[in-house]
Amino acid sequence: MSERPSAAFVGAGRVAGALAPALARLGYRVAAVASRSRESAERVAALAPGSRAATAQEAADSADAVFVTTSDGAIADAAAGIAWRPGQFAVHCSGALTLEPLQPARAAGASVGSWHPFQTFGGGAQLEGVTFGIEAEGDALAFLERLSEDVGGHALRVPASARALYHAASVMSCGYLTTLLHEARTLWVRAGLPPEQAARAIGRLARTTLANIESAGAGAALTGPTSRGDAGTVRLHLEAARAAAPELLPLYREISLRSAELAREAGRPGGLMDWEALFAEYEADRKQGGARG
Repeated sequence: MSERPSAAFVGAGRVAGALAPALARLGYRVAAVASRSRESAERVAALAPGSRAATAQEAADSADAVFVTTSDGAIADAAAGIAWRPGQFAVHCSGALTLEPLQPARAAGASVGSWHPFQTFGGGAQLEGVTFGIEAEGDALAFLERLSEDVGGHALRVPASARALYHAASVMSCGYLTTLLHEARTLWVRAGLPPEQAARAIGRLARTTLANIESAGAGAALTGPTSRGDAGTVRLHLEAARAAAPELLPLYREISLRSAELAREAGRPGGLMDWEALFAEYEADRKQGGARG
């Protein structure tokens, strides 16, 4: 096998669209891209000069390393539908799944692995500095660790027993963070503030917070009323949210309680307060007031 194995992709979504051209720029020969949609395969293949759209078997036959970049639920079927050869690398890019879906490749003598970029590709992304979660067997381990370094990333061995929580951490860092910031925008808009200014204001604050977390840690970066023990402000938030966005009250409560726990760990004043009691008291007062009304 050549020093830099040739590569192919089975699955032509966002992950393949980021990884295929990245490998091509590094001098890896990306031989082919396969997808259920010929149009999608051609689109990704066009991003990696010298590549072509192909069937899954044609893609596997043309490469030393085959990256299965389908949805998680389709990986097992994709692997089972390919006639693998001994010595080939069979790699999926799921964060949550173990190597089990690649059993057909393993049985055929291929070296199997998982190479998951701890990164979002929702709006395009660079691989420089990205952590790659790896679970691999045989020669695939050394190959994927080197590949992580080649693209400017960091290799992290993630055993099968840790993969689900590892992936949950990635979802909370990205998809759920997106949801949280979207709900911050909901509160902004329902306060009657200009919607066109929400992204700029919230985005700037979020970027500053992320930079502070990266440089100093979450405890030092933590701010807000539950950090400083400001029960009055929390009550104001609850009253305003109940009137304008009642569906967000459970989210606000749970985030506040987790923030208070972080404050406790960081030795901040808010960590000494019984926030569970405050929320319970607020709810009791509200119900009592409603009964009187």
